[in-house]
Amino acid sequence: MMRSPLRVLLVSILAISFGTSNLTTIFAQSVPQSTAADADAVVTRAEAFYRQGEAEFGNGRLEAARKLFDQALDAVLQSGIDLRSNSRLDAYYRDLLERIHKHEAQPGDEHPEVNAPAVIDELAGIKESELATITPEGVKIYGSYDIDFTVAPPVLQFMNFFISGRGRSTMEIGLQRSGRYRQLAEKIFKEEKVPLDLIWLAQAESVWKPNALSRAAAKGIWQFVPGTGQRYGLEQTAWIDDRSHPEKSTRSAARYLKWLHEHFAGDWLLAIAAYNSGEHRVDDAIARCGYADFWELQKRGMLPAETRNYVPIILSILIISKNQKRYGFEVKADAPLTYDLATIPSQTDLKVVADLLSRPYEAIQELNPELRRGVTPPSEYTLKIPKGTKKAFEVAYSNLPQEQRVRRIVIPRDDIAEGYRSGYRTQVVSYHARRGDTLQALSHRYGCSVQDIARLNKMSSRGSLRNGQTIRVPVKAKASRSGRYREVSAVSIKARRGGRVSHHATHHRRR
Repeated sequence: MMRSPLRVLLVSILAISFGTSNLTTIFAQSVPQSTAADADAVVTRAEAFYRQGEAEFGNGRLEAARKLFDQALDAVLQSGIDLRSNSRLDAYYRDLLERIHKHEAQPGDEHPEVNAPAVIDELAGIKESELATITPEGVKIYGSYDIDFTVAPPVLQFMNFFISGRGRSTMEIGLQRSGRYRQLAEKIFKEEKVPLDLIWLAQAESVWKPNALSRAAAKGIWQFVPGTGQRYGLEQTAWIDDRSHPEKSTRSAARYLKWLHEHFAGDWLLAIAAYNSGEHRVDDAIARCGYADFWELQKRGMLPAETRNYVPIILSILIISKNQKRYGFEVKADAPLTYDLATIPSQTDLKVVADLLSRPYEAIQELNPELRRGVTPPSEYTLKIPKGTKKAFEVAYSNLPQEQRVRRIVIPRDDIAEGYRSGYRTQVVSYHARRGDTLQALSHRYGCSVQDIARLNKMSSRGSLRNGQTIRVPVKAKASRSGRYREVSAVSIKARRGGRVSHHATHHRRR
């Protein structure tokens, strides 16, 4: 899923695959070495980007700040230095993430977003010695599976790690939590015609935690990074993050896996590898190697170390999870989460909902992990509430004055258009592209950036336009002295032959 490198050290696995004589050379090539000077240079570069971003943020130029913050993170992630092997750079990166995240917290925000570490990052802590001292002798494989795969030595080693090594506690946590979402995942995977065994990817990705957040900003049970999440319809705003929505993210994961399976001509191991590193990396590896076979790519070191280990980890977890008692696990799974659905007509504080139901706030929050700020969005929203409480809640809610539905409305900075501060308000128009239109041409025509148009339409800034394609374009409307926005024409703009447009006027005023 395009996340930060999972640097699982595989000295013993490489020895099995290549022989001990070539082990030192192979290992040196797979784990880049770094010096203190290298790390210092990376920190200096990243900090420069961060300071510039902080200045832009203070001046209200939020989009420029966001881009600089991203550049600061990229300076570390793309440095080629293994964070697990460089404690100073690892500590700096964690601190940098924390500082950047604090800019999202708003004054008066009673429910800041709470995230948990992603287990996929935890697996990066596996040490060479933990695998080197575990041998595959005596490991037996039980059961039948929905996908075809070969149990290569790395799979046996990771099975031992999860059965007898430090990974056992992580395995037990995941097996327990899986009960909350397993039925849901199986139902959705069945509907999407994806092998049910693949639900266990969630065990390795997040131990079934909707609020799991990796170092590379991959989030949710299925660890979608922002770009892939948008690609599969997972909305991400200041109020909600559908990557943490159990149902929506699970369906997106199933569809992504299905697409990868088709892309790699029915090979599930290659699809799993691509789920981790992205299909382009696997495509490139196949092109360089000449073999469309995961184990061949793994043996030749054609994939990132993270991905070479990811597939064996998934297979080992799959085998253990389907045969828990045979491998010595006596874990009682959590009960499935059950709930009623209630339509909330306007923004409402989850603490208000909890009070109306006489339930703990955390119980409501757990049912709605996609809500980032402990409140529903300003528009109508379908909220999950404890099973059996719908009628009582609807009565209590209908009797609650609207002004009491939120204890304090906090408008996230990201939702305030930059033009607002200079007397302008951003409006959105719809444009129907003609042959030859480009994003660059639209940006010049309407006075906005290519990046703004691309972001609004969830497309690449380098993307092309199709004839007749509807494109949403942000434009600015001048505010009057009284603070109310003047009438704005061009809510809908349709291109006609000769470049003429039709305007449908409407009124937009600040409330």
